[in-house]
Amino acid sequence: MGRKLTWLLWLLAVSVVANPAPTDARVDQDATYPLATDNAVIRSSLDRIAAGSRLWREALQALQGSGRRAVIFTPDQVAIRDRSDKGALEAFDPDVLAEVSPLAVAGSHVHEVVVVVNLPLLSRLYHAQPSSSYRDLTGDLDRIVIHEVYGHALPYLLAGSLAGRCPDPEPGQRATDACAIRRENAVRSELGLGLRRGAGLDGLALARRNALWPLLSGYR
Repeated sequence: MGRKLTWLLWLLAVSVVANPAPTDARVDQDATYPLATDNAVIRSSLDRIAAGSRLWREALQALQGSGRRAVIFTPDQVAIRDRSDKGALEAFDPDVLAEVSPLAVAGSHVHEVVVVVNLPLLSRLYHAQPSSSYRDLTGDLDRIVIHEVYGHALPYLLAGSLAGRCPDPEPGQRATDACAIRRENAVRSELGLGLRRGAGLDGLALARRNALWPLLSGYR
């Protein structure tokens, strides 16, 4: 989350709400449900995580009815305005797996957080490695979603302000001591997804076995 971004969301952002799925692990969704997406693949990931993680479910329950939410997009659904570039628009970086941006109003209040998950890039990694399994793909998607949503987005929403920032490792800090990775690992542990021990991509199954991963910008 090193870039300072203003996110310009397509009109889809106004109405997108995740549809309910038949599982006892999830809170019944309505217009105030804290997570929203129109993407079926991402929705499946949210369902898997909710089914296996008590911590995840408790965080969402704490937000239920607050009006605060995270909206999860794919790169084709957003355009980015870099504050340093006098309003110039650019596409989401194709080499970044995921990113989060809180939408602050009235100075520091946060009612919505944008999460972008680069499904095309994840699919590219999957298809570039013949030995990869579908389980690798879904497992890595869940790891990325956990990091972005539980590690970064939910702390902003629970605090209701920018004071909820839960950062990635600072320079010189051990990765496992960083706020976002501590939170990520707590949910990973519940789901049997292993622990993330570094700040890079080596915690992802597809990246570890793929020649492309040194060229990627990671997820943050």
